[in-house]
Amino acid sequence: MFNTEGYEMDVTASKESSHEAEWRERMLRFAASGQSVKQFCQAESISPWSFYRWRKQLNTPADTTHPAAFIDVGALPAPPAARRRPEVQAAPAAGVEVRLDLGHGLVLHIVRA
Repeated sequence: MFNTEGYEMDVTASKESSHEAEWRERMLRFAASGQSVKQFCQAESISPWSFYRWRKQLNTPADTTHPAAFIDVGALPAPPAARRRPEVQAAPAAGVEVRLDLGHGLVLHIVRA
């Protein structure tokens, strides 16, 4: 097959990208539907096997209705003793520890003493 400029087109690649775009749209519809996978697949006339295969291939989470958000916890306040009497060395404020499991064995561990 040739495009309008006379160059041969890769029909397979364009077909795959159109299928991918179709499935990405389908995954968005699923996330907004509130249906189970079985109900959604019946409504879309697709097999659950295809749904799960494409979801894995596109790496689309099953529930995209609650995306992760950044939460600013602000600065840690100084201990009350340090605010009253600055000449006294205050004990360090309670620390903060954050541990995020990023999947595939990756862990982000942040500690503030």
